Order: sequence, then C-alpha cells, then structure tokens
Amino acid sequence: MKPYESLQDEIQYTLESIGRVNASLVRHEAQAIPDLLAIEQYKELKINLTKQLLELLAEMDVNVAIAA
Repeated sequence: MKPYESLQDEIQYTLESIGRVNASLVRHEAQAIPDLLAIEQYKELKINLTKQLLELLAEMDVNVAIAA
C-alpha cells in the first residue's frame, strides 16, 4: 500500500488530468467540423483516468458510488 500523501498527490494529479481531458473534449465538440477521432480518443482517455481514480480512492478506503 502506498503512503497516504503519495495517494493524495496521485488523486490530485488524476483529477487535474480529467479536467484537462474534459476541456479538450468541449473544444473538439464545439468545432465547426468536430474531429471525431480525437473526441473518441479523449473519451477513452477519460474512461481510463476515471478507472485509475477509482482504484486510487479504493486504496484510501474511500467508498464511491457511480451514478449510471
């Protein structure tokens, strides 16, 4: 198990990464001619980052319910 502060740092970095991916998604979707490949790649990246975040939270024994 990782030290608590290390987990906090990783969680913060992952949250910031998700925020940047969300901003990129909004920009690409707002283009006159959306780049569908980039949008799909950002969505996949967001899914992976979210899974990573859930794993980190689980390591800290944080219970999270995901709204479907």
